[in-house]
Amino acid sequence: MRLSPGTSLGPYVIAEALGSGGMGNVYRARDPRLGRDVAVKVLNAAPDSERLARFEREARATALLAHSNILTIFDIGTHEGAPFLVCELLDGETLREHLNRGAIDADRALSIGLQLARGVAAAHSLRVVHRDLKPENLVITRSGTLKILDFGLAKLQENPLLEPEPNTMGMSSPGVLIGTPAYMSPEQVRGALVDERSDVFAIGTILYEMLSGRNPFAHLTAAETLAAILHEAPPPLKNVAPAVAELVERCLHKKASDRFQDAANLIDAIEAARQGESRSSRTPQSDEVRSIAVLPFLDMSAARDQDYLCDGIADELINALTHIDGLRVSARSSSFQFKSSKADARAVGARLGVDSVLEGGVRKAGDRLRVTVQLVDVADGYQRWSHRFDGTIEDVFHIQDQIAERVATALRGLLSGREKDAMRRPGTEAAAYEYYLRGRQQMHALSRTSAFTAKEMFDRAIEIDPNYAPAYAGLAQLQAWNYEWWGGGESAAQAADEASRKALELAPQLSESHTARAAALAQRGAYDEAAKEYEEAIRLNPNSFDAYYYYARSSFAAKKIEKSAELFERAGELRPEDFQAPCLLAQSLWMSGREDEARAANLEGIRRAERWLELDPNNLRALALGATALTHAGQADRAIEWMERAIAAAPDDPSIYFNAGCMYAKLNRKEEALACLEQCLARGFGKRDWIEQDPDYASIRDDPRFQAMMEKLS
Repeated sequence: MRLSPGTSLGPYVIAEALGSGGMGNVYRARDPRLGRDVAVKVLNAAPDSERLARFEREARATALLAHSNILTIFDIGTHEGAPFLVCELLDGETLREHLNRGAIDADRALSIGLQLARGVAAAHSLRVVHRDLKPENLVITRSGTLKILDFGLAKLQENPLLEPEPNTMGMSSPGVLIGTPAYMSPEQVRGALVDERSDVFAIGTILYEMLSGRNPFAHLTAAETLAAILHEAPPPLKNVAPAVAELVERCLHKKASDRFQDAANLIDAIEAARQGESRSSRTPQSDEVRSIAVLPFLDMSAARDQDYLCDGIADELINALTHIDGLRVSARSSSFQFKSSKADARAVGARLGVDSVLEGGVRKAGDRLRVTVQLVDVADGYQRWSHRFDGTIEDVFHIQDQIAERVATALRGLLSGREKDAMRRPGTEAAAYEYYLRGRQQMHALSRTSAFTAKEMFDRAIEIDPNYAPAYAGLAQLQAWNYEWWGGGESAAQAADEASRKALELAPQLSESHTARAAALAQRGAYDEAAKEYEEAIRLNPNSFDAYYYYARSSFAAKKIEKSAELFERAGELRPEDFQAPCLLAQSLWMSGREDEARAANLEGIRRAERWLELDPNNLRALALGATALTHAGQADRAIEWMERAIAAAPDDPSIYFNAGCMYAKLNRKEEALACLEQCLARGFGKRDWIEQDPDYASIRDDPRFQAMMEKLS
């Protein structure tokens, strides 16, 4: 249907024709009510059901997306049976017209790409996937604003604000090609179901074309083009910064899981690339280090019975983010102190001394899973990024990977290939993962009872999935502690050995596999072999506090005191809130004759322990280890008060009695020291080499009762 100037469509008066296509015609029209010109898109008369469905889908999708980089819809209606759509009138040219004049310089291309990503991100936030992004559907106005057009092929994914997508075009069915060949993702070419990552591929193709002046996959025929998308790598970009080339390359990965996971993630990367921040080539300076605390996620499920899952997701994110260079991650033991706190993210972040806080919630109903997250800047409370992830419980690994990568990119810019690979966690069946997370939750309690429960959970996880390495690593670490602290004896040492070997066999790329193996070896006194495993764990994750801390303890037991000091110092740097490392560092420094440094480290340990006790007055480890530090600082009365509080709270904990023995021996109160050490050994402590090295026991070493106790540990 062609309309003549002066034709009225309701209140709109046609002024002139602007263009035409297979779907219909576009006109300039006047809206006399508001005194403005608008664009009117009119379908051909009596459209078939397929075109009508697409037209209605475009109207619904575009009207929902109120964003400065998306064409604004004002109204819809019909004229003599023909549907029409009223939208803003754009004064500018399509990106295709711009590209016809040649390639675009990198700064301008990234500026356009950033606007494109922002508009698409707005769509993705409402679960709308465009599926037909191309230069012809992008208009650059005279003011330089990019506008995204034509959501007619948009996929409306499980959005409660939208009607279900009709199946008349096979839009939800695999096996149907939807889109423009040269800008299709590999999964579109295969006719598979698509998601946000297909739009990311199209954006990468457009960026490549802007930077080089040519489409990376276009050939003479559609068949050749589709084959290139599936099988050919695009020619390397020339004369662009490495950060920009890396960004585009990642958008164009054949595997969707290797791309940016949606446009919001891409925004951060483009902004970083515009500033020339390539994570693969930039070494962060000390004043560039960012810090983050991941708070325990809230259980939003109806039954409030997913606490283990909430803790587990937060815990996995903490572990993943430690792999990012230049990013300091607050320890689980620090951030989880605020699990029941009503304080807001800024207040928590300030208490923990971090720049940013990640908080979220988990809702699980049957197999359906929803995770909502937000990243908050502590300084001003600005919400840097937020997102909602929907899927099934089987998607939990993919969701965790997306969250970790997007947070890391937001804070540090583009990630290196090593960092991206290191953050990915091994997957498993949902049931096995549930037991693994329950085991991890119990393991962190560090008590004999919780350890028994944790072992049951890890065993169940392994029974369901005999190839799930993290469960073996957790079990190995647990059995090593059982041997050292809880009287597990030879059977615990053997179990730790077997589980750690299996973890290493299944996942040698995981830092925690090597840390678990080292722990098992150290319990056997195989310190040189343990050192090799700790070194490999650190190589795989240079920011692993656990690897440095337990390597330091192992070195101390092996009589490598200088090495232990070096490692305790690094552990304390990685976790500035941790009190254990500086307290034990002081001990190693005193033994090395570095008294001034030892006193400084000891005072730092006390300061950190005091800060912990402000947050958690009943933290047993802070009380017990802090008490020994207070003894070294000459604060005997305060030390005894702290230790008595710890013993009263945990009268069966051997680690408390171990530290109490140290304190009393240092105070030359030999009877109390021997009594505490006897209580420690009676409750299962099994590491003779540490006691032999610990200088705090010097005052009772010559006592026959001490020597008899050591003989029992032989």
